[in-house]
Amino acid sequence: MHEQLTGPGGAPAIVFGNFRLEVADATLWNGSQSLPLTPKAFSVLQCLAQRPGRLVTKDELYNAVWPGVFVGDAALKVCILEIRRVLADDAKAPRFIETVHRRGYRFIASVVQEHETPPAAASAPAVEITPTSDGFEPPETHYARSGDVNIAYQVVGDGPFDLVFVMGWVSHLEFFWKEPSFARFLRRLASFSRLILFDKRGTGLSDRMSALPTLEERMDDVRAVMEAVGSERAALLGVSEGGPMCSLFAATYPGKTSALVMIGTYAKRLWDPDYPWAPTVENRGMFFDEIRDHWGGLDPSGASANLADPFPSEIHPFMRPLTGVVPRSLKRIEIWNVRHIRRGQATDGGN
Repeated sequence: MHEQLTGPGGAPAIVFGNFRLEVADATLWNGSQSLPLTPKAFSVLQCLAQRPGRLVTKDELYNAVWPGVFVGDAALKVCILEIRRVLADDAKAPRFIETVHRRGYRFIASVVQEHETPPAAASAPAVEITPTSDGFEPPETHYARSGDVNIAYQVVGDGPFDLVFVMGWVSHLEFFWKEPSFARFLRRLASFSRLILFDKRGTGLSDRMSALPTLEERMDDVRAVMEAVGSERAALLGVSEGGPMCSLFAATYPGKTSALVMIGTYAKRLWDPDYPWAPTVENRGMFFDEIRDHWGGLDPSGASANLADPFPSEIHPFMRPLTGVVPRSLKRIEIWNVRHIRRGQATDGGN
């Protein structure tokens, strides 16, 4: 017997064996112990556990967990292996996940219903940030002075080394913790480091700018934040535009840099014979025109987007229902992504 369960905040919760799957904050529990799962593995487990006894095909899982993205069998197998390791589930004698050869997987454990009353809404600032069911509370926002500019930053975790996370084009420290999959990502980083987050000048909670800051000025924001938190040396993790910024910091302050990690970044922003995968001037112009014409609405009709629109996991826990019906707001995001991936551009504002 299976129904959607109501967990904290009204999101479904799933209980099987000694395990509890909290969909509201994307955590897996064995009794009072929180078990680590990567975001994709969690989504695969959630997808299977919400359909106990039923064959869920590989295509259904691809569409649910990796919508609009081509992935091979290896990505799904890695997730299944991770889930089995965490659940101590033997593939040859499974208690939870059964492999249906060449077709997909079946969740074979019984699922127990459990209901909780959603907590009463508390008075909150403009961005409401509430603790998760395991008691985690998003960190407090502080400010560092970089020249004449106030830079908002947060520190979370107490790991053995400092890790500075440098986001791409735009960021907002408080909204980071409102988007479940991104908050999960940050908590994983903080599980093995002292994670240092900040909003670059002109974005999020940091001071606005009257003119576009230079890369050198924004790089100096990293130095200011590190000094404010007493960090003498840190690993730098840069996403998109944050990559060149981290590279410049590492070259300028090698003694303050212990490691450099870059995700989805670039060496140049325009096409060149020795960099042919970058967008052309025409591509960039089209992208800027689209931002100018449709900012705040993700489709050409200019339909306005609400807070959930940029956050697919807020729209639907699996990104799309397995029935194949795609929410309109999510469909706009998929169209946006496909359009700019084809142009060789990232969708985080053109970085």
